[in-house]
Amino acid sequence: MPNSLKQLLQWLGSLRLLLALGALAMLVLRPAPHTAAVYKGWEMVSTVLVPALVPMVFVLLLLDAIMGAVLRASRPRERRRYRAVIVVDLALAAVLILWWWPFFAALGR
Repeated sequence: MPNSLKQLLQWLGSLRLLLALGALAMLVLRPAPHTAAVYKGWEMVSTVLVPALVPMVFVLLLLDAIMGAVLRASRPRERRRYRAVIVVDLALAAVLILWWWPFFAALGR
């Protein structure tokens, strides 16, 4: 694992960092279960746009973890870096699903 937060941010790189920040933003913007969709104004972001983007970001996190595993196998000198990338991606994916599960479960009822 990295020695500092600065090293972790360098290991993640700009695109992975933006993906992680997007996933964290989606944690903040989750509406309460059974919230009605609003189709105008800023409420549309949290009730329509973000719930549509959460599955896509979840899949992107999993695909990035897979790519980290592939790169970890092919670049032995950077094993620590890609292990950190995999851990961050899988941790964010798990938190994202656990946090959004009540909202998506309420859609099915």
